[in-house]
Amino acid sequence: MAKPYYEAPFDFKRFFEKKELRKISLQESISQFISIIITTYFEEYVFDEGFGSEIWETDFDLLVNANVLKEQIKRSLTNQIETYEKRLGNTTLTINLQESVSEKSNKVRLKKYLNITITGTLLKTNEPYYFSGDYYLAPLSYK
Repeated sequence: MAKPYYEAPFDFKRFFEKKELRKISLQESISQFISIIITTYFEEYVFDEGFGSEIWETDFDLLVNANVLKEQIKRSLTNQIETYEKRLGNTTLTINLQESVSEKSNKVRLKKYLNITITGTLLKTNEPYYFSGDYYLAPLSYK
């Protein structure tokens, strides 16, 4: 029998009430883990200080050339995914740095965000894999 994959964050209330926990697919599990890699800064995970994303290192450094920033983050994420996500192969990573205008109250703010797209192959089933996520910079947050 295949091991089940569970939704993050883990629902401890349901667990202690001995209720069925929500199971997710292999693709969803990989996507959750990639999001964790992206949103974790280096040294945050005390058992492996090399786990995380370089996005945090460049988070407030928005004066850097956009192409340099994208390549730096792409290189880091590619390395992290190859190192930590063993269920995925033949990965290709695309990063687009984009801007959006936020018009809350009387203030207009220009925010930069990364659109991260990852394609690959599930090693277990040889099926194609696709991930896409948007992450605002300075400070890092989800779109």
